Amino acid sequence: MKHFLLFLLTLLWTSVAQAADEPTLVIQVPATFYQHPTRLINPRIDYWHNRGKAAEKAGLTAFQDQHYQTASCKSGASGQAFIVIVPDMFYNPQRGVFHAQVLARVYTQPAADESSGKPVLTVKGEGEARGWLSSGAENFTHKAYRQAFDSVIEQLQKEPVFRQALDKTQLQSYQVLCDSMDTLTQAGSGAF
Repeated sequence: MKHFLLFLLTLLWTSVAQAADEPTLVIQVPATFYQHPTRLINPRIDYWHNRGKAAEKAGLTAFQDQHYQTASCKSGASGQAFIVIVPDMFYNPQRGVFHAQVLARVYTQPAADESSGKPVLTVKGEGEARGWLSSGAENFTHKAYRQAFDSVIEQLQKEPVFRQALDKTQLQSYQVLCDSMDTLTQAGSGAF
């Protein structure tokens, strides 16, 4: 029993130590993408797709799979960089292909006035998944978004500005930027 408890404590301590070494990102999908779904159509079906919800789910999974801790504007908003996600989805009914595009705008200053509303880095990722609107559309949109996020993460990891922001040891609060981001993203929010 003692060995089992020691094993559990060691495992817990190891996972906490590894999590502390992972960079922390604050990720936000602006509210407009939750409030205004996009219409995916084919000749027989109209499907309303919630880009905000789908992109947030795929994005958080993609960043966490690449060993980033993620925070949201709703849960503390502390991190080493702030990433605003601008998602878009298009469906080609003739080919049966979902096309996803993700624009990631990276901010490294915690206040809106310091950043002047301008990201230090913007990268775009694209992905696609073959499927049909009639069955499992959410699975296909998730696959397409996931490809787009994998491309975004790969590009971010190559950027010196992004790597330097993650090398900072202390976390910053991005709450002020979180609160003002919906107005900053209204102009030019369309990704396609």
